Amino acid sequence: MALEKPKEVQESVSEIKEATIPVKQPQLAEEFDLEKLQQVLEAVIDQYRSQHKNLEVTVLKQPVFLDQETVTFKLNGEIQQDIFYKIKPEVLQVIRRKLNNYSVSMEAVIVEEEVEGQKKLYTSTDKLQYLKEKSPALVELQRRFGLETDF
Repeated sequence: MALEKPKEVQESVSEIKEATIPVKQPQLAEEFDLEKLQQVLEAVIDQYRSQHKNLEVTVLKQPVFLDQETVTFKLNGEIQQDIFYKIKPEVLQVIRRKLNNYSVSMEAVIVEEEVEGQKKLYTSTDKLQYLKEKSPALVELQRRFGLETDF
């Protein structure tokens, strides 16, 4: 023999359960594309330009890629990355407000730039070799004057 709760108690328990279920308020998350993002970034760039913040403008003009709601800036080096992280909160707030989407996030990646598919010339020997290929007369000068490659 199982004891059953009176119907009044069962009804009040079910009313309490219904009342305690949290109702989620819809987050502002309008969809946007790269074109809308570029328009917002241009507005931010104009604002920084009017304040004569040229380094920030340079960072914001770097190539931007959009993956769902993540905006990724491809930066050239650590200096740009430092500037990016300095302005990130302000820019992110503006982007979220203007796009009406508060789940947008921003990232930065540093990419090494290759010039015309060639590696960068760092050492003196590499630079000399490049110049020899470009101008064969340099080989003759090196031979004639007995110039060394390690300078």
